[in-house]
Amino acid sequence: MNLARILSLMAVTLWAGAASADAIDINLNSDSVEARYATNFRSAEFTVGGVVNDKYDSWLAYTGLVATGERTSGTSRTEAGLGGRIYGASIGDPNNISGNFDLLALGLGGQFRWFPGNGPFAIGAYGYYAPDIVTGLDGTQFWEAGARLEYEVVKGTASVYVGYRKARAEFKDNIDADLDKSGMIGVRIGF
Repeated sequence: MNLARILSLMAVTLWAGAASADAIDINLNSDSVEARYATNFRSAEFTVGGVVNDKYDSWLAYTGLVATGERTSGTSRTEAGLGGRIYGASIGDPNNISGNFDLLALGLGGQFRWFPGNGPFAIGAYGYYAPDIVTGLDGTQFWEAGARLEYEVVKGTASVYVGYRKARAEFKDNIDADLDKSGMIGVRIGF
């Protein structure tokens, strides 16, 4: 994995949140790394982050805003949000014919985390979709989705997790390509 790209991604993400961070989330596997910073602003969550994947010779960066809320009912805690993300991405030509394929997209979707029994274990998922009308450059469609199982080491502050993420794009000339498709382990630290 290109160490310079990883360190650059992490530095930009950490710099963006250094002033008043809410949470920093870093996950990785043998082919990819993701770094994300999230902060709450009133009843919304602002996110900035990115993924670098050497297996697919790809990267994607995003920024998003989702309306969020937390609900505790009886014995469970739920965190959910709806909104969107702006994505920029690039991938090497999957057919090795030309250079990179680039895209810019506006994806709509949401996220949730559910803590059964308000305990330390959680199930989380997210998904965003951008059809042709809001996908540009070489891209004609984009989607990203992921799920994870989480354990809160310190309630509301530090979590470890295992999960799976897939980001896929369709490009001009009916070329479909995965920007990332992988399992990961990660850490989420709240401030």
